[in-house]
Amino acid sequence: MGSSLRIGIDIHSIGSQKGGNETYYRELVGGLSTVPSNHDFILYYTHPITSQASNLNNRFSLQPCSSSRLWRIPLGFPWRIRKDKLDVFHAQYIVPPFASCKTVVSIFDLAHERYPQFFHPLEGRALRALVRWSAKRADRVVTVSHFSARDLIEIYDVKAENITVIYLAASDEFRPMDRGSCREYVHHKYGLASPYILYAGRLQARKNLVRLVEAYSQLRRKGITEDLVLVGKQDWQANAILECVRKHALESRVTFLGYVPGKDLPYLHNAAKLFIYPSIFEGFGLPVIESMACGTPTITSHGSSLEEIVGDAALLVDPLSVTSIADAMEKVLQDSTLRQNLSERGIARSGEFSYRTAAEKTLSIYESI
Repeated sequence: MGSSLRIGIDIHSIGSQKGGNETYYRELVGGLSTVPSNHDFILYYTHPITSQASNLNNRFSLQPCSSSRLWRIPLGFPWRIRKDKLDVFHAQYIVPPFASCKTVVSIFDLAHERYPQFFHPLEGRALRALVRWSAKRADRVVTVSHFSARDLIEIYDVKAENITVIYLAASDEFRPMDRGSCREYVHHKYGLASPYILYAGRLQARKNLVRLVEAYSQLRRKGITEDLVLVGKQDWQANAILECVRKHALESRVTFLGYVPGKDLPYLHNAAKLFIYPSIFEGFGLPVIESMACGTPTITSHGSSLEEIVGDAALLVDPLSVTSIADAMEKVLQDSTLRQNLSERGIARSGEFSYRTAAEKTLSIYESI
């Protein structure tokens, strides 16, 4: 297996309830724990993660770090890197300055460059400066699609040989389940009437939920009876979604569940008649793969990484066209043959992605640098 390395990983997003980032690092750590190696892993966390720790072997140790990134990144991590005598440090988006070891940085997408209007101005300015610097400085950049790799090359002038694409995957919990039982479960726990149209992800402008609600309003006027269920934490600019629901008097037909425990998401997917993810820009789009893994007919968008990820296993729409979104939903809701076809193709496509493979590729990066 070669010489033993001391590898530090920033896992501050685990426990943050921040969607894909949290899932990625949780599943990466779980995958690394199953891949044979003689390396030692030090995991730097900010939120309680006792359930995560209980599944790890003795090659893994946990170290708390500050929840303030203004302290954690420029001061806390450089100090820990030296104290813990790391050979490799794996950062999230921003590489700590003065790191005295090799560095890997995961950068999922450059949405802050492509669509700065979707970010708070202060956050956007910080990301544009620090992520660019990190991408150029790191010994290796990990990203999650060839689409994002092209952005890194074109926008930040990162050398292609310094970028590794490692796809995300659906966790094992996302699988086809008895839909009747799932509908009973979500009705009992969340009061949801079945069938329904589902969205899961952050409630933010980039996810294009105002146009989704506009499209849903059109379908209600045409007589569709399915409710719309939106799962996820409200983010910056989320008020526009709430205002759109009020404008169309859809308060009784659009349900906001907020953040739900990860264990409930497979039930929500399996109970849905269709899943829609009309995002304007994604580096990967993990909820789409999770939906397809459950066999739920899925609609998503042209124009970023999503068509690369779904292949022919989902219906693609123009995210900037309310009519395109509405027409696709109507088509799937009314065509049982299409729903069955999308379900089968989704299960097959999602099976091509694996966190075990992601962990093996990530481990090979640590070793190669």
